[in-house]
Amino acid sequence: MAWVFQGLLRKAVVPVFKRDINGEIYGMGTAFHVDGWGTFLTADHVIEFAREIQKPASSWKDISQNSSGEHPVLFLGMGLIFGSVNIPKESFALVTFMASILQEKIDPLANLTGVAKPENAVDLAVMSAEILPHPQVSPPHFISVRASRWQPSIGETILAVGFPELECQRLEKHEQEFLLSEGMFGAYGRITKIHANGTSKSNPTPVFEVECNWRSGMSGGPVFNSSGEVVGLVSRSLPPDNDSPGVGWATYFDLIPNFNEFVPTLDKLNPRWRRGWAVLKSTSDNWHLAGFFKTEAEAQKLAKSISSDYQVRYGSNLFGTDDFVS
Repeated sequence: MAWVFQGLLRKAVVPVFKRDINGEIYGMGTAFHVDGWGTFLTADHVIEFAREIQKPASSWKDISQNSSGEHPVLFLGMGLIFGSVNIPKESFALVTFMASILQEKIDPLANLTGVAKPENAVDLAVMSAEILPHPQVSPPHFISVRASRWQPSIGETILAVGFPELECQRLEKHEQEFLLSEGMFGAYGRITKIHANGTSKSNPTPVFEVECNWRSGMSGGPVFNSSGEVVGLVSRSLPPDNDSPGVGWATYFDLIPNFNEFVPTLDKLNPRWRRGWAVLKSTSDNWHLAGFFKTEAEAQKLAKSISSDYQVRYGSNLFGTDDFVS
């Protein structure tokens, strides 16, 4: 069974598209925003087509540097609208940074020829996107990620969210508008197995197996536990077959040993906390957090513009509050 989700979740969970040099887009999968600073997670296989790009474009102007003209873009959620409107170009956020966890490919033939390309080690990718301001395009919200201190239990119910209408094909303008209003779904599932070392040598991603119906296009979408925390993402699935239920595999964050290094802005131990640089004044009689930033350079810029009483310190901040731990 599936439900349509709207509101805040639509502004955090977004479709991933492949854009060609002519501006046409092709549906690839799902991603979700995790830190309030434009960082998104998805399944590695969703953006695998872009791995040949030596350097992601930093703006729409230099997207043509990729010889194939193909580049990942994200379709951001829009604010409240009435009637039929054109989708503003600012709704499509250009991916400016991509990273995946790779390992040396186990291929004797490739080793003999000296052409050994790395292969995916974990079905997880991190992206940053260029988010341009527009009155109809809201800044993306983010959802709480629990990357530790949660263990899947056999029989436990989880919820996956994504865009099952997406397929790797060219989307016409009216299809884009349909996805904007109707394309997001959530699907419940029941955990049946845990594969701490992956399901096989060719699929080493740590996953928990789920009895579910996760359709194509939901790949990369968040998987929630009963507390509303994201504990994994949709990796692979097989549809129901006659009387047999469908099967899905969700990438299990807690078993990725270098998750903190891979997504350094997240506090692995505390959902809704993010790691970054604080500008604060801390004395015996006064405490004030003036700002919290992704980079030290941004924090130093603010500190220099205010008072010498403020210091720049690295640590964790509970989003939307003055709570800070150095």
